Amino acid sequence: MLRKAGKREAALAASLFLLMTISAISTSAEIKLFTSENSPLPSAGIWSILFDHKDRLWLGTGKGIYVFDRQLNTLKIISSKSTQGKLKKDFVVKIYEDSQRRYWFATRSSFIGGGGVTMFDGKEWLLFTTENTQGSLPSNYVWDIAEDKKGRIWFATDKGVAVYENNQWTHLYNRVNTGLGLPGDSVWDIFIDKQGNLWFATDRGVGWFDGRHWRNVTKHNSPLPSNNVAVVFVDSEGRYWFGLRSGLFKKGGVILYDGRDWIHHTTENGLPHNDINVIYEDKNQTIWIGTRGGVASFKNGKFKKYITKERVWDIAEDKRGNLYFATSRGLAVLSINGEDYLTSWRKKHGAH
Repeated sequence: MLRKAGKREAALAASLFLLMTISAISTSAEIKLFTSENSPLPSAGIWSILFDHKDRLWLGTGKGIYVFDRQLNTLKIISSKSTQGKLKKDFVVKIYEDSQRRYWFATRSSFIGGGGVTMFDGKEWLLFTTENTQGSLPSNYVWDIAEDKKGRIWFATDKGVAVYENNQWTHLYNRVNTGLGLPGDSVWDIFIDKQGNLWFATDRGVGWFDGRHWRNVTKHNSPLPSNNVAVVFVDSEGRYWFGLRSGLFKKGGVILYDGRDWIHHTTENGLPHNDINVIYEDKNQTIWIGTRGGVASFKNGKFKKYITKERVWDIAEDKRGNLYFATSRGLAVLSINGEDYLTSWRKKHGAH
């Protein structure tokens, strides 16, 4: 069961909402960072953000899951203890809601020890690991989760890709059984385009799967400068984005392919860092790129930097177009004209 916050947590939650309301009103379109020092958030980074079908805000943190519900005026905290160990670890790196309104959580112990994936259907908690799925989930390190048009749930792990369908694990894809169509087994990211094709970012290039055929994109058959691809994204204009990992001998940055040209953007062009974690497109068709050293927006061919000293792991948008950034030190919010999620929450409940 979800644990309701106590009096101290409720008071801290009210402080968070008030602080964010004040900042949103007084500083239009300014990003504010909320940490354990000025909010009920734990002294740990935020890794994943989700706005669910009930408009609740879910935050995956290094110390469990925090759920803000503006309808019920509550803050609830989910942990390994509150789920009787079904959430194996409190370090939550991914939260996903599928079309059946089931919630999926990928966890680990910091960077040492994967926690598998946990599913919550609103009543029951189920934990899936390599051990209790007899290897159908190939690794307990799960990086990303996505659902295709047929309702199949895909899981990116460091030992290939697993598929969950009709309440059972049905497929496992890796370098060998795809004929290198999946070029690497360390899969960081999954993207499903409008045609239903699946794209997989791996440590050895990009895999592509249309449901029947596998193909790959690597530095050997394309202008990609590096095979260590962390993120794949296709925007509303049909442009392809490839976010790279940087390293000692790798330049990193993002590759933009518009169907004709391959354009390599790095810190020299306006990115805050060349190690890319997430790419997101908002309702105004602005592209946001979260990196190891901040986030940048991309509009009309130009970058604008934000949060230049924090790692940005995830990006989400509320119904009003306000943006939320999961950072290594807390939750950052870009409020638009004061009408962000928490401002409207306060107004609805008559707080001042």
